[in-house]
Amino acid sequence: GKAIDRNFDADLCGIVPALVWETQEKQILVLAIIEHLYQQGMLGVAEELCQESTVNVDVDFKKPFLELNSILEALHKQDLGPALSWAVFHRQQLTNLNSSLEFQLHRLHFIRLLSGGPGKELEALSYARHFQPFAHLHKQEIQVMMGSLVYLRLGLQNSPYRHLLDESHWTEICETFTRDACSLLGLSVESPLSVSFAAGCVALPVLMNIKAVIEQR
Repeated sequence: GKAIDRNFDADLCGIVPALVWETQEKQILVLAIIEHLYQQGMLGVAEELCQESTVNVDVDFKKPFLELNSILEALHKQDLGPALSWAVFHRQQLTNLNSSLEFQLHRLHFIRLLSGGPGKELEALSYARHFQPFAHLHKQEIQVMMGSLVYLRLGLQNSPYRHLLDESHWTEICETFTRDACSLLGLSVESPLSVSFAAGCVALPVLMNIKAVIEQR
């Protein structure tokens, strides 16, 4: 209670221009919030805000966010299919960005096959053909994966290749997909609202101190 009052009891009216709440500026603010919600995957909340604020959001604006969030949701469930289809479709654009996303997705699928044990050895060997287009850039990584096949019957978890089974690979692929997909689509990885909020948190105390000094004169 008192700690909150001491730190947050501030009159912002003298700092924030009244025009921020006027119709046009308010609509810009609402659109920024809606974009942030779409980018964070909070699609239902974004739609609800659109309806309540009577702000019309074009379908073309929503489409990339809906697609990316759908793919990310699949990745969180360790389903690589949608992400691989997307990466193959955008292969040339990703190549232009020097992205290794498609290779990393194939690598992770190969590792999933390895985790299935000896029964998946032939399937893993067959899937390894997907590495051929990336051999000149990822030769060492491919050699490591192929070398791991030697330990498949003994169990990778007890081999020098146990790091291949680390669950952190799934977190990394989600981050890589988000970064590369946003770059390809001309979107910021961090939503404009997040960036503005962070900048505001830095600037606001300074502005409040200036306001306090002026009022004391």
